[in-house]
Parts: sequence; C-alpha cells; structure tokens
Amino acid sequence: MIRGRLADEAGVTLVEMLVVLVVSAVVMGATLTTFTQFEQTTGSNQMLNDAQNQVRVGLGGLARELRNMASPTNELPRAVVVAEDSDLVFQSVSSTQTRRVRYCYSASAKEMWRQVQHEPFTFPASGSCPDMAWGSQRAAVDNVVNGVRPVFSYNATELTAITEVAATFYVDVNESTKRPSETSLQTSVFLRNQNRSPVASFTATVSGATVILNGSGSSDPEGRALEFYWYDSAVTGNLCGAVPDGVEATGCVGKGVVYNYAPAAGTRHIYLVVHDPATLTDQAPNQSVCVPGPGVTC
Repeated sequence: MIRGRLADEAGVTLVEMLVVLVVSAVVMGATLTTFTQFEQTTGSNQMLNDAQNQVRVGLGGLARELRNMASPTNELPRAVVVAEDSDLVFQSVSSTQTRRVRYCYSASAKEMWRQVQHEPFTFPASGSCPDMAWGSQRAAVDNVVNGVRPVFSYNATELTAITEVAATFYVDVNESTKRPSETSLQTSVFLRNQNRSPVASFTATVSGATVILNGSGSSDPEGRALEFYWYDSAVTGNLCGAVPDGVEATGCVGKGVVYNYAPAAGTRHIYLVVHDPATLTDQAPNQSVCVPGPGVTC
C-alpha cells in the first residue's frame, strides 16, 4: 500500500494550489503591513526625538543667556526689556560686549525665533516676529505648536521685580490627527544677576513719651546697604528733607535704621519704607502705638 502511494504521481489539485497561494498572499500581506507600520512608527518617533532634542538645545541656550543677564549698570535691575507671553527681550553679556537678545514665538510659522541686537538698542516692532530691522534672526526651535498658550511665564509683572522665567514648548512633528501626539518640554531659570526688592520690617516700642523705631529686621536679598524712612500717617508735612526718587516725602518723620520718635500724645499709625541702591523699595505694614501724655491714657 505504501509503495502504491509512493508510485502515485498525481501531484496536487488546482484547488489545493490556489488555497496555498491565497494563504501565502495573506501571510505575506500581513507581514508587509506589520513591517510598514513598524517602519512608519520608528520614523515618526525618530522625528519626535529629533524635535525634542532641538527644543532641549534651544532651552539650554535660552537658560544660559538668561543666567548671563546684564543690567545697564551694576545697581539698576533693568536687564529685562520685554516680558510677554510669547516675546522675551533682555540684555545679556557675551565674551566681548553687552547685547540685547530676543526670543519670540510665531504661531503661524510654528517657530521660536532668536534675535540679537547690538547698540544702539531699539524695541522690536509691535507684533513683528521676527523683526527684520534687528538684522539678526534665526529659527531656534521648529514645530512649536503653542498657539495661544503662553511660551513664557514670570514670577512678577513689573520688569524690575522679575527674578524667575519659565519657558514651555509644545511640540508636534505631525498633524494633530497623526501619531506621535503633541509633547511638551519646560525649563525654569532663576535670574541670578537680577536685583530683587528689599523687605521692610520693624518694631515700635513706647518708652515714656518716645517711640523707639527699629528697622534692623529689614533685609536686602543681595546684602546691599538700605536706607530707612519712617512715616506717621497723621503727619501731612515732610520732616526728613530730601528723599530719593520713588520715596514719598509727605508724612516722613525721620530716617535711619533706629529712630527715636517723639510725637504728640495719642494713638499713632507708623510705618517704614526701605530703599536699596537700585531704587527698589518696600513698605512694612502700619503699626499702631499709643503715646501717653496729658489727657491721654494708654
């Protein structure tokens, strides 16, 4: 029986051959589809990795220049020139000179631009990113899809009070409906060269008919010497003489870190203003003290 089967040379039927061909085509198609999808995913991930690396390089350059921020003078904290959601201009020192550096975001181009300007300095044209009048521009980061979401955020609204800048970039290398999806990268930089406001604090101690005012609890973040100005809310004149710009003259009754104040008897509302060499000030909250005298019992 076995010999009979071995001698049989009938082969396979046409139906069997077609079945084999169809199964082979299905297997081959599935294999090619899987390989194509894998190749597409690998390519997309590589594009995303490249875009993220570019953002990291851009964030690193931004952080380095912010840390080298340079004020116009050693004392004045005016290195930040523009601080908006999508536009940051500041003065930074290079190896040879001080320059203005601008980072601005163009939503239409999906790019973060970096511009450099040398003296004489000018402000960027309103709404122009980049401003061709600056004469220097390059795309620092591509595929930025922040749209209306802010790129930059700050820890203060006043330019002279900004000591920290955060930057957030949303990156998408494909259309929003394709993978990989949008990703974000962020950094935060502390401005070590930016002067910070002082902090006013004082004690008021009544001794007889005198109020001993002590402002030694005040401090300056950079350790610079402070000027102290004392105020009585009931006083409408100026007993301090000349005061610097930014310091109120009306109501000033004395100067110095410790001041012995001898007001009229009654309840007095006293406060302290401190002033640093960079013209930044801070006011301590009012303190009410009662000074005894004729007809006044505290």
